[in-house]
Amino acid sequence: MKKLSLIKISTPIFFEILLFMLLGVADTFMLSHYGTLEMSKMAVDAVGMSNQIINNVNILFAFISAGTAVLIAQNIGANNKREIKRISSVSLGMNLIIGTMFSLLLLWQGKTLLSLLGLEGERLILASKYINIVGGFIMIQALLNTVTAIIRSHGDTHVTLKVTIGMNIMNVIGDAIFIYGLFGAPVLGVTGVAIATTASRFVALLILLIILFKYYIELSDLKLLFLKPIEEVMMLLKIGVPAAMENLSYSVSQTVIASLVITNLPEIAFTTRIYAFQISWFMLLLGAAIGQGTQIMIGQYVGAGEFEQAYTVCLKNFRIAISLTIPLSIGLYIFGGQLIGLYTTDPNIIKLGAAVLIVDAILEPGRTSNLVIISGLRGAGDVLFPVVIGMIFMWGFAVGLGYFLAVTMDMGLIGFWIGMAFDEWLRGLVMLLRWKSGIWKTKVMVKKAI
Repeated sequence: MKKLSLIKISTPIFFEILLFMLLGVADTFMLSHYGTLEMSKMAVDAVGMSNQIINNVNILFAFISAGTAVLIAQNIGANNKREIKRISSVSLGMNLIIGTMFSLLLLWQGKTLLSLLGLEGERLILASKYINIVGGFIMIQALLNTVTAIIRSHGDTHVTLKVTIGMNIMNVIGDAIFIYGLFGAPVLGVTGVAIATTASRFVALLILLIILFKYYIELSDLKLLFLKPIEEVMMLLKIGVPAAMENLSYSVSQTVIASLVITNLPEIAFTTRIYAFQISWFMLLLGAAIGQGTQIMIGQYVGAGEFEQAYTVCLKNFRIAISLTIPLSIGLYIFGGQLIGLYTTDPNIIKLGAAVLIVDAILEPGRTSNLVIISGLRGAGDVLFPVVIGMIFMWGFAVGLGYFLAVTMDMGLIGFWIGMAFDEWLRGLVMLLRWKSGIWKTKVMVKKAI
């Protein structure tokens, strides 16, 4: 087991998540300057709603990669090399099968799913083009998630960062070529963005597969997939399904909120929500990076039987994350309007977006609590409790209270953000109490803990 350092593990994860987010931000930013103002709004809405569906599908892939990350980290702590190879092989095979199934589904029924969420007319046509390409090759993302989880769990987070940098550069160049018609290329708009996104992910996957089979497992280890893998499959499902259900519940609840915004609020509310959401995702970067680093560290510590070290490290990382989030929230509170102005010149959207981001500044420390503590619980194998509490709070507060405030009380988009703030803060408090209870010490799943 390598010497564990939060800075060494989480810093590359921070930049990797940032760059992954920039893939979507680059798409939205370039499309927001594509054609006329009305055309750019339709393009942004189309890609935004398509990604709501695609993100939900990605979370289904994540139930394998989430289980993979926890089990590999724990087995590294337990020094069980053969089990690491078996888990890696089984997880690759499972996500390939599941990814192919969903690629076919989105290619076949993508337009139907978009129409069910409220898109129609030109927006529906544009969104269908995007989801047919990005969704039709979603198996690439499925495998990319798994390979990344395997490499990260060894603590080598700098490896995936380097590949992600290359993927982003390729995506931005592709966006520019197809949106602005550079080098004589056709101006394809939303279709061009979809092509660039898919191509950059494919190249990244090829590079990471080469690295995986050269340094972490051998190509011949894939035969372990066919040697009675049922035990590994069950362990992956036992950890991965609850972990993914929590993320899926969040993503689906946000999709429902997006649909409620479309059907109950003025048109600018949905566009504002897309811009505000992208800015708020930058806010969670630190919490997400520290959370994922914490999961790797806790997994290796509990695998090695070092429970007191795991307990102390999680709380220490939690305090670090909160101390870094608060200054960023203050900046968001002050400069929210200017940040929205980077996306649009529409004064109504800027005014509404600035008000929403004030509420988001209050929300972010609560979200950071969840990101770090839940990651610590997951690293220890305690995955069922967070998903049960998460589903109750997300749907009760983010959706239920949010709808009451936004629609019934006529508070508009701000009402939904207040509901999400209640969800994050109350859930974060419950997770902190769970960690301090120490129940997670009974959830370790490695065969042989040292």
